[in-house]
Amino acid sequence: MRKVTSAFAFCALALLTVFFAVGTHKSSTAVAQSDDKLVYADFDTVKDNRPVSTRGGYVQIFAGSENPGNPAKFTGMPGAKDAPELVRLKADEPNKAATFSYILSSPNNYANVTLDIHGLPDRDGKRVAEDVSRYKNLTFQIYAKGTPSPTGVQYMRVELTSHGQGINLQYGFPQATFKLSPTGFNTYKIPLKSLAQPSWVQDHVDTKEVLRKLTSVQISVYCNQCTPINGTVVIDNVTFTD
Repeated sequence: MRKVTSAFAFCALALLTVFFAVGTHKSSTAVAQSDDKLVYADFDTVKDNRPVSTRGGYVQIFAGSENPGNPAKFTGMPGAKDAPELVRLKADEPNKAATFSYILSSPNNYANVTLDIHGLPDRDGKRVAEDVSRYKNLTFQIYAKGTPSPTGVQYMRVELTSHGQGINLQYGFPQATFKLSPTGFNTYKIPLKSLAQPSWVQDHVDTKEVLRKLTSVQISVYCNQCTPINGTVVIDNVTFTD
């Protein structure tokens, strides 16, 4: 596990304690598969002592930053250096959600901590693609708490990636940012047609091509021209819908 200060670990525990003590504005319940939606990750499945996506794909956390002297840090599942923790949103319900805590440090021109979800199990050490181009939206539920703002970061980012599928791109896949609600466990809906690559990307790719060869969904806390930010996020029910 990446090293974090004891104060950071205490802060993460305190934030989750507040979350369970006050409850949420919207309850999280397990989402079923149907013809008009694909439940990509509901975090109710564990394999080899770590969470996997709904159909058994690898789930990991990673961090990146511009300044190696002030790296972004995270903490998730105890005993697993790169897996999110699983938590029950209500003690009497089996449904679980993924959570991790983070620190984004300054100075950094950019920094991020990312939850990377493979939809399908890797095969021979390589990611497996699937076609999700029939769907129109991506939805997920998020609770966020931190400092200096009530949600820690005020915006998060979702990015759809395709690796090892003939698309000549490593970074800067189609993505969207969304503003976090200051209270509660909320559902966010991202129209897939709104996804776009960042302006700095030189190698352009059609979003439809990525959707036809999707290998992972990435959900990130991030900052640009960073000031110190820390917090905890809880994520559940990542779902493609018509």
